[in-house]
Amino acid sequence: MPRGNRNSFDIRRQNPDGSQIVLSQTTLADGTKKVTGFKQTVDARDGTTTRVYADGRRVTEGRDFEHRSVGSGLNFVSRHNGLREAVLADGRPVFQDRFTDGGGRQVIERTRYARWSHGRPEYEPQPVIRRYDVVHIHGAPVAQYRPSRFAPDDYRGYYTRFAVPLVVGAAAWVAFAAPATSYSDPVALMGDMQISSGFEEGYAYSGPYDASPVDASPEAEGLRRQMATVQQQVKASVQSNPALKNQLATVDVQAASSQVQQAVDRAVPVQIAEDIRQQVRKQVRLSVAMQQNGHPLVLTDVLASGYAKIYLFQTAQPLNVAEVSTGAECFLNTGDLIGFSTLPRGDSAFAEMKVVASGSNSCPAGSVVQVRLTELQEMLNGFSERVAENLKRVNACAASGGC
Repeated sequence: MPRGNRNSFDIRRQNPDGSQIVLSQTTLADGTKKVTGFKQTVDARDGTTTRVYADGRRVTEGRDFEHRSVGSGLNFVSRHNGLREAVLADGRPVFQDRFTDGGGRQVIERTRYARWSHGRPEYEPQPVIRRYDVVHIHGAPVAQYRPSRFAPDDYRGYYTRFAVPLVVGAAAWVAFAAPATSYSDPVALMGDMQISSGFEEGYAYSGPYDASPVDASPEAEGLRRQMATVQQQVKASVQSNPALKNQLATVDVQAASSQVQQAVDRAVPVQIAEDIRQQVRKQVRLSVAMQQNGHPLVLTDVLASGYAKIYLFQTAQPLNVAEVSTGAECFLNTGDLIGFSTLPRGDSAFAEMKVVASGSNSCPAGSVVQVRLTELQEMLNGFSERVAENLKRVNACAASGGC
């Protein structure tokens, strides 16, 4: 089935057990072809739809939840009541939500047990507890972060230029258009930290942190073999079937089967244009000011502001989304940066977002994808939390004389 400009297509094959193999080939802007795929199984009794991807990811959608696993084996669960959690492959929690009383109103309390550092989960000496108000977006409950308020001295270092430029090691996961190895301005340093720390976390999620990569599992390997077989069958059918050949005359179905496996390449940094960098710095500055005043970062306020069209969102948790032009599915990982392609209509629970910077296995930059508004609020939550963490990092860097 050709899509969009007919240089991209889907192949779907029904298996005897009722499952379905879906293989998608997309021609990127530079002319290269990306082949991805998944096996989909529907369980009518449980009301679940499960997709296992060629790179080892897994998504299960149920009646009241969505479960997503990524390359490291980390599992994310989003429930329709607004609660979320993340669990390691061995069952240990990374964070968990629960409802609690907030003085007569419902509040979500999120306990974080671990953070990701240098590609591995690192457990906190004491669990970190954050509280969120429960708000509704088009009837769907979602957590809204209550910003932490620090002592006035904690903010002073952010607004005071460093007496001596701080030397900062280059981040392997991002490449700024104008690289910096030292900073005199803490505002600039913290803005760059905000971008790089998000992509650092996303790369950690994508790759295995132990000796058992998910994409090397028998299930993923079997799926890739099936996809390669289907690809060859379609190629043979096109050559032997005049009607099919005529229908797919402009479609290249002969992409190499080795492209089916999309491996994460940690050596390829994400390119960050200077205008993106400057915009994130402005948003960090705004977020710091809001936290000083105890004001939450709220999606409705962003939409009502004059800067909504240029505002950038940083993905807080891995997401599967649909491209608007083709309907094809693609992946947004933690750290990927997106902005409004068009502002959402008042009656829509989704927004059309343009990808402006993304990792190697994510939706390519320039793609326009559909994202739930509830996920945009979660991105704002994550952005505010990361600002609070990076503010501590900048203060620590200033005290030690380097990062």
